[in-house]
Amino acid sequence: LGLGVLAFVRLDADRNSASATKVLEDAIRALPEVTACHYISGSGTFALQVMATDLDAFSRFSLETLLNLPHVKDIHTSFSLGEVKA
Repeated sequence: LGLGVLAFVRLDADRNSASATKVLEDAIRALPEVTACHYISGSGTFALQVMATDLDAFSRFSLETLLNLPHVKDIHTSFSLGEVKA
């Protein structure tokens, strides 16, 4: 598929009202790079699974897309180094 980077992104929203969350959910659903999205407990609002071709592509996606989504305050990224079980 040419997608060499798998990233797990914790996305922190600046507002957690129902209307703001719906707008952000809809924006996330429209992104093909996001292959999964979950509400999470603890710190953060969403956990995203993101696929990209390489680190440069992921960097562009995070800076130009994720950080510009409505109501996003911050993102925190971890990269997969290898899969143990799917």
